[in-house]
Amino acid sequence: MESINTLKGYGKVSDQENQIPPSSPLPKPSSRKTLVAIVSLLLILAIVALTAGVFTRPPSHNPPPSNSLKAVCAVTPYPQTCLDALSSSSLKESDPESILELSLRIASEKVSALSVSFRSIDDVPGEEPAVKDCAKLYADAGSQLNETLSEIVAEKKGGGNWMTEKVVGDVKTWISAAMTDGETCSDGLEEMGTVVGNEIKREMVRVNQMMSVCLAIVSQMKKLLLVFH
Repeated sequence: MESINTLKGYGKVSDQENQIPPSSPLPKPSSRKTLVAIVSLLLILAIVALTAGVFTRPPSHNPPPSNSLKAVCAVTPYPQTCLDALSSSSLKESDPESILELSLRIASEKVSALSVSFRSIDDVPGEEPAVKDCAKLYADAGSQLNETLSEIVAEKKGGGNWMTEKVVGDVKTWISAAMTDGETCSDGLEEMGTVVGNEIKREMVRVNQMMSVCLAIVSQMKKLLLVFH
């Protein structure tokens, strides 16, 4: 009998509503209209937030390269690759040695990232052995570049001159070895006919070019120092 009492209760509510004067009815908004209003408000807020983000976001373009950076990159076989890589980084000093250190650091980071990419491909079943070889080769190239940078920084911190024949010879050897690793990877992929993604292919080209840029800067360092001083 509970349902009957409940229905009676609803009847009492209706009687009370009928007692309200017709001239001042109480509004009773439907739930659907309320939901539409809430969704509309959220959409408006989202649009406002996105619009504000567009106008407050800092510009994405990089500052124009300095004349000193242009001069250093001009002695390399890939000046545009050099400018693109170094202009997008924070270059506090504009002397050739600082530019060389930055170029080695960037090349090392890119080489290491490429090695990680090849390791992730190697995890896919059925891939060619050349992919595994490339992961090892670029890991070794990263070690060679880190060794180069460490040697230069250590000599400078110790108050020595890294531009001695011995140190420069070691630096050139390490960079050349890193470049050979990259070329060996490219040759192996081509020989085995292994298909890798276009983005990885493009990154291989950029990385190999960046290592060549580092070697060129080292090779021309004495001339650059004379020009800048």
